[in-house]
Amino acid sequence: MQSSSALSPVAYDAGWRFIGAGTPMRDLVQRHAWEHTPLGAISTWPASLRTAVGLVMHSVHPMFLWWGEQLVQIYNDAYVPSFGQGKHPAALGQAGRECWPEIWSVIGPQIESVRNGGEPRWYADNLVPIERNGRIEDVYWSYTYTPVFDEADRVAGVLVVCTETTTQVLAERRRHALDLLARSLLNCRDEAQVLDSMARCVAGNPGDLAGVVLRRGAQADAAPAGTVVIRGAELQLCEELTLVFQVSPRLPMDHAYRQFLEQITAAVCATLSRLESDRALAEAMAESERLNVDLNLSSRIKDEFLAMLGHELRNPLAPIVTALKLMKLRGADTAPEQAVIERQVEHLVRLVDDLLDVSRIASGKVELRKETVQLAEVLNRAIEMASPLLEQKRHRLLVDVPGVRWHGDPARLAQVVSNLLSNAARYTPAGGHITLCTRIRQQTIQIQVTDDGSGIAPALLPHIFDLFVQGNRQLDRAKGGLGIGLALVRNLVQMHGGEVSAYSAGEGRGSTFTITLPDSLVAEAEAAAPAAPPPAVAAGVRVLVVDDNQDAADSLGELLGALGYHATVAYDPVQAITAVTAAGAAGAMPQVAILDIGLPGMDGFELACHLRQLPGGAALKLVALSGYGQEHDKSRSREAGFATHLVKPINIADLQAVLPVDAIDAINAMAADVKLS
Repeated sequence: MQSSSALSPVAYDAGWRFIGAGTPMRDLVQRHAWEHTPLGAISTWPASLRTAVGLVMHSVHPMFLWWGEQLVQIYNDAYVPSFGQGKHPAALGQAGRECWPEIWSVIGPQIESVRNGGEPRWYADNLVPIERNGRIEDVYWSYTYTPVFDEADRVAGVLVVCTETTTQVLAERRRHALDLLARSLLNCRDEAQVLDSMARCVAGNPGDLAGVVLRRGAQADAAPAGTVVIRGAELQLCEELTLVFQVSPRLPMDHAYRQFLEQITAAVCATLSRLESDRALAEAMAESERLNVDLNLSSRIKDEFLAMLGHELRNPLAPIVTALKLMKLRGADTAPEQAVIERQVEHLVRLVDDLLDVSRIASGKVELRKETVQLAEVLNRAIEMASPLLEQKRHRLLVDVPGVRWHGDPARLAQVVSNLLSNAARYTPAGGHITLCTRIRQQTIQIQVTDDGSGIAPALLPHIFDLFVQGNRQLDRAKGGLGIGLALVRNLVQMHGGEVSAYSAGEGRGSTFTITLPDSLVAEAEAAAPAAPPPAVAAGVRVLVVDDNQDAADSLGELLGALGYHATVAYDPVQAITAVTAAGAAGAMPQVAILDIGLPGMDGFELACHLRQLPGGAALKLVALSGYGQEHDKSRSREAGFATHLVKPINIADLQAVLPVDAIDAINAMAADVKLS
């Protein structure tokens, strides 16, 4: 057979319009030496063959034509990628059996059935392994064979309309395998069960996995040839763990295949980490119990608080982990799970904030930021903070608040009232009634929160505002809390020069908490003040965000973008330097850089030095971002030239204060207590 030359000129014939020109395959068909094939020269082709070839060559869908007794092959440009490396272009004009010896036992009978008058069939996602790229590969196709009739009404050829579905089939197969593995790992209680789950995953997916071995430490260095090694450290999980996979030789090791192996590794490492944490937690709890017995209950309140703290901090984390696993399993709409995560994270942040507030108040480090505001706005904010618990327990909240102005710290008063509302919701059975009302007596404001809940025992009432004091806790811990909310309420009210009291007619008869704030009412005439001019809009301010936590970086970048800034996100120092260099060269140097201090390889302080040394970098305003917020951490940031030091999770009000003003009204609408992790 004479092969076609890509370099030889194409002699176009006016009668060959049915073939077409201008694409690689059309040109190849035009120049092919058909006179050396059973089809003969193009000029001798019958009308039926010309029609079939024209249909194939002018289609944008992969098509393949076999013609004559030897099934001589003609195919279009859309089919060429399916060959891979090895068969094309020699397949053009070649007999079908010679071209496809490895699959002729599969497709040969299908073709002959159509040639002999059998009805065409649709083969969906059918496995037809072919030789390409130097090996036999598992390839999946959806295709049909259609008879083509000649002038004598005989079947002279077979038309193939096909689509390679390997990517979709493998993706679905692997997704199913990961789902089954995740469900199995969820029930594992020790490493032996994890290994058994891995073995079942391999047995259930022989097309992708021939075997998998879990290794630890230096054992991973001795991986046999022909295997794929995925280390937990590569995924920032379990540095000492490695999975060695024996993979299929009939599939290319592409990105999707490796990602599948990485997902298996991540699931196994996460499960083993969970088991290790559970063991450590069990040991810690056992040790704590032993110490409690040894101390002979000498510090009962402190010990109960520590045990409660561990339990309460795990309570919001458990649904977070569950929701994340559900998100991975479902792979579709995850809005309900995301709402669970948001509520539980907010609860956890509130617990930590309360703990920090107790420490700050005890050491005298809390300063009130007083201003004159509408009291209704403050109480509305308190209701908003307590609303998740109120809605969860389906309480009916009655509000009676007059339109008066008050002078004090609005954030702290909202915290006080929110704690009282949450306390009322927590100790009131589902569907109960809670009332928030305000009474004005001369210059004194009284705020009352009343519920029809479980009430307060007479013996407990005198101590209800003491630190770590709570009513009787049920074994299921349904009421939650750490026993510090009411202590915070009393301290913050006293800092405003007021007092708080509690009343209850007894257990099961509800309770009333009353806040009295003397000399804090502001007359409307005193409150009137000239309206501040609207803030200037710094439209187009360019901000660089650098954080190796990609979720945190992306979410902050998206928020800045929504507020009108031009945000650029980088996940490591090298990427940040490259981005700033390119932006400077294009005349778009960032004006602000928010740098995570704990970056890998080069910390935020070193990165700041590099950025300042770039052309135009001296004018860059630097903002430090860190999970550490002690005074010495902030001092180090100031000494390094940072304009400010923000502590994770970022409070949008703090972000508003340090960034150039841009879409400030939008920020004010969001900034009450929204936080970014």
